[in-house]
Amino acid sequence: FCQAGMLYRPVRERSVEKLFELAQKLVDATGYEEMSLSSLSTGDYTHLTELVQGLNARFADSGVSLSLPSLRIDGRLKEALSDTARVKKSGLTLAPEAGTQRLRDVINKGVTEEDLLRTVTEAFSQGYSQIKLYFMMGLPTETDEDLLGIAALARKVAGAYYAIPKGERARGLRITVSCAVFVPKPFTPFQWAAQDTLEEIRRKQKLLREALSIKNVTFNWHDPEVSGIEACFARGDRRMAEVLYQAYLRGCMLDGWTEHFKLGAWMEAFSAAGADPAFYATRVREKDELFPWDLLDIGVTKAFLWRENERALKAQTTPDCREFCLGCGLTRFEGACAT
Repeated sequence: FCQAGMLYRPVRERSVEKLFELAQKLVDATGYEEMSLSSLSTGDYTHLTELVQGLNARFADSGVSLSLPSLRIDGRLKEALSDTARVKKSGLTLAPEAGTQRLRDVINKGVTEEDLLRTVTEAFSQGYSQIKLYFMMGLPTETDEDLLGIAALARKVAGAYYAIPKGERARGLRITVSCAVFVPKPFTPFQWAAQDTLEEIRRKQKLLREALSIKNVTFNWHDPEVSGIEACFARGDRRMAEVLYQAYLRGCMLDGWTEHFKLGAWMEAFSAAGADPAFYATRVREKDELFPWDLLDIGVTKAFLWRENERALKAQTTPDCREFCLGCGLTRFEGACAT
């Protein structure tokens, strides 16, 4: 999501009419009973309320429900929750990303604990009882306090459910906390950052598992070994091609599925290729280091990304560039940016 926010600038939106047309074609062609508004940031869509109401008007009588995954937590969500709950209550997914306000400011999330609790309270009042919360582990400047903040937030979400009178809430509270491992990506302010070592990620996951031993709360986490390999390829150079080939020779295929992943074979592949995974994954880059992807111009300049990196490390947030131009570099391309 962070990378997409840089790569796919400026933000572009489909018209409500076009989305109605696409939705009708999908329902006619598939017969599915649930429709999801899937995008990188559905909650930022300018005409979200109009779209949700229009889709429900068209499909509710046919028994087609509407879900809104990973919504931005803001004032417009109340109307959207009310409208999407008309057919049946699917689960609600929210993405606080970090357990403390300090760390949410580091990643420029723009969401407060009050926003989250207000949103889940509204959801519980509307009859929702299943909430998924997405977080990241291993973000730059993260401390154990930030991790324990995830558990504290989960407890407060559960508390918001029980604060609603028993007769006014749905039964069967289920809170799922999913925590992905942070993988630094090119063309982002964190392209200079180090990923946590495998040992550190395992320690943090153990800490969080113990802290999330809470009634009605399920904790899901990513395999840190897979995330470590992903980090190598995310910021790899041409030498990673030989690593990939050597891994293939050792039977590494379908490794996106945990049951097929073989860390030992991957380590042998790195050794055979003369490459060090720590060089790609767990090393902090210097400001002026030349990156393998520097020959590509995505519009956003490296200087802008470095400025955002420095702001992030100071927990200084940056406003949405649709409010005013932040000087990311995209205006070098005529007609590319409305601001």
